[in-house]
Amino acid sequence: MSKGERVGGTIADARGQFTAAVQFSRFEAGRHWVTANCGVVLTAAVDQLLTSSTGGQSSSLIILVFFVLAGVSVLRFR
Repeated sequence: MSKGERVGGTIADARGQFTAAVQFSRFEAGRHWVTANCGVVLTAAVDQLLTSSTGGQSSSLIILVFFVLAGVSVLRFR
């Protein structure tokens, strides 16, 4: 649960261990507290971050691939 909303669920194995995927219904940047109530109450923080990309890396990759292919072509036709 997080802020009264169910964000995941799971069943423990025979040793009492479990893992659970946490899925929020909407994105809100910041720290969110998640509580698992399984006889004992376990609490952990989940941080949601918003990132962006300017696309600079993809254009660098295209240039690199171009020069690699050009070099292979030169070596192949020598």
